[in-house]
Amino acid sequence: MKFSFNWIALAILAVLLLRVVALRSTPFFVAWFLFVSVTLCVFIAWQRKMDARSVINETKITEQHVILYPDDLQINGDLLKFSAFWIEGKQKIQSFYIFKSENERKLFLDYNETAIFSFRGTVKQPDGPTNENQFDYQKFLKTKNIVNTVNISELSEEKDDRSELSGAPAALAHVHNFRKYLLNYLGQTAQPLGGYSQLLLLGYYDSDFSDPIEIINKLGLLYLFSLSGMHVFYIISVLRWFFAKIYLSDEFCSWFLLIILPLYTILGGLSASLLRSVMMSWLILFSQIFFKKTISGVTVESLVLIINLYWCPMIVFAMGAQLSYLLTFVLIMNRRISPIRLGLKLTAYSIPIVLWNTYQWNWLTTILSVAIVPFFEWLVMPAVVIGAMVPVLGALCNEVLIVFTKVLFLFGSWPLTWDYGKPPLFFVVFWIILLFLLEQRNHSAKVLICLCTSFIFCALMIRFPLQDQVIYFDIGQGDSTLIRERFNGCITLVDTGGKVTFNNEEWKKRTSKTTGETIIANYLLSKGISKINNLFLTHQDTDHVGNFPSITQKIRVDHLFVPDGMEVLDSFRTRLAESTIETNKIYPISTAKSGKIGIFKILHPFIRGEGTNEDSITLNFKLRNTTFIISGDLAQDGEKEVINLFKTTQADILKTGHHGSKTSTSKEYVDKLKPKFAIISAGRNNRYGHPNIETIKTLNGFKVPYVNTASVGMVKIVPQGQHSAKVETFLKGNGEIR
Repeated sequence: MKFSFNWIALAILAVLLLRVVALRSTPFFVAWFLFVSVTLCVFIAWQRKMDARSVINETKITEQHVILYPDDLQINGDLLKFSAFWIEGKQKIQSFYIFKSENERKLFLDYNETAIFSFRGTVKQPDGPTNENQFDYQKFLKTKNIVNTVNISELSEEKDDRSELSGAPAALAHVHNFRKYLLNYLGQTAQPLGGYSQLLLLGYYDSDFSDPIEIINKLGLLYLFSLSGMHVFYIISVLRWFFAKIYLSDEFCSWFLLIILPLYTILGGLSASLLRSVMMSWLILFSQIFFKKTISGVTVESLVLIINLYWCPMIVFAMGAQLSYLLTFVLIMNRRISPIRLGLKLTAYSIPIVLWNTYQWNWLTTILSVAIVPFFEWLVMPAVVIGAMVPVLGALCNEVLIVFTKVLFLFGSWPLTWDYGKPPLFFVVFWIILLFLLEQRNHSAKVLICLCTSFIFCALMIRFPLQDQVIYFDIGQGDSTLIRERFNGCITLVDTGGKVTFNNEEWKKRTSKTTGETIIANYLLSKGISKINNLFLTHQDTDHVGNFPSITQKIRVDHLFVPDGMEVLDSFRTRLAESTIETNKIYPISTAKSGKIGIFKILHPFIRGEGTNEDSITLNFKLRNTTFIISGDLAQDGEKEVINLFKTTQADILKTGHHGSKTSTSKEYVDKLKPKFAIISAGRNNRYGHPNIETIKTLNGFKVPYVNTASVGMVKIVPQGQHSAKVETFLKGNGEIR
């Protein structure tokens, strides 16, 4: 477990503890101190248990069995993804299976009943991130108590009668089957009613409903549309009203809710916010029925937090859980203030958490958080519930939701998103503590000044680095390099990476975010960068340019440079049409046309070509007297032509050509450049055998130390002056070049 994760857990518990202690007596403090101590011990014990279950090295397994629930299936092209209980391993696993035929895919599309499946494949611990601020899939699975993934090679349903479920697993299976039935039923209704009903009633994100969800997320309103306290409160209120209308007692309704609420957590997908809300409501009802007492909101939320930490300690690292517990706590402590002040407070508390997770903030969020709640409670929720339950009114309810969605899209089109960047963890905790201190009304002016000053200082620190940086992304089998001049004076991206696909059949095609979005654009946004001044595409190969359309959807590009002749290729024009770049921002370059662009000296191509490897752009640049060279996939003949024409060219940092292939990085090239360090960008276990042994021998022969992104992850070079630099690798630590 990473060091920062432990500090997040401690910070959340400490803030909650401090607030409770401020309101309670000394004996209560002692009790809470014991609670927290025991919880942290359980946290450590849980981590050791998970570590014991983790399969670090990939291991083959055969004749294994899983309990597969139909509502957990996700089908994307020829890929089947699901979480299931591994019977032999006695744990929950995340599984992946590639369909062998279109008919097999159709069978799973119609799969509606829980069953036991036998399988064989390979099991291992999921890979962690290899780039700074990259989405951590390993940590995400741990928030669901999953520590292993399985790549399944053979999957078949057990037909033996002995495989039938019984007891509690059978009851659980019926709930999952019913949820699948509801998902199918709601999915057949008109959009956007179908998408809203699946999202709001069952906590299911349909891929066909991705555009509205993206706008909702952009406006910072996803907490409203995720199953949360508002939904549970709405359900309880509706049920109490209904039972009163049919002359059933309030006590009967409470007993009914005690039974139905736990089932609803399963129907709702067991999200962190839903678990918190249901457990709080359930404990309050339980105390009222059996002890004739009402538990205070602070106490019941604290108990629920402790229970959830026992069940899954890593749940506190999920953004949904962080917002749910923090905002609920603020809501409990501020019940008597006006809705406008409450909305502003909830917004203020949510900003640190949102920035830590998404790096952006929409200025409309503050206004909408206050104004949209009545519309949501009296318009959206009734339209969804009535439209889902009364088909004859479905068309009318759908029209209401269409208008609501259009309004959201209108708000989302306004350029009011602030790309703040990712604040350090210290600032996130510091801001939340200051917000709690503001509640005390003592020295509030000084605290507010400190809060605003630190917020501005943090933004300046993120957006205006004091040093030049050159970042070589671990983009898999591809290339992408970021040159970030100090104070963000100029942002340059050389190549974008891209995945070469070989699926030709329509049913096999998958839809997913590109590494350009999840790695490159995500990193830029985390640094408060929303604009690329210069984008160089060295040549036409997909592994160098495939991601550029998706990046431009997130990041604005001022100038696009391509090798002279590539701008007329059909493949390039197709990608350009998918991007947001206008044709007047495209600049074909060669040494004949452009000698220098900013700090970049153009060494290749010499003449107009067709964007092939032989036409690759070669760039030579200097930062604080440290020189760099990047040459795309330029072959050895081209390298020799470069050093023959530009006889004084040298480079302290060499980006090896063609991912370390033997077709590049010639002995003559290395001898002439005299590099002090080399970077190889290659994918893990790639089919091409990169880097080639001949390239490694060449570097070793000239005593040039090197790193491979496949082994060390993202590489950051920070020039120090006098041909020296600091080397930071994401996975293997730091070093220096002298």
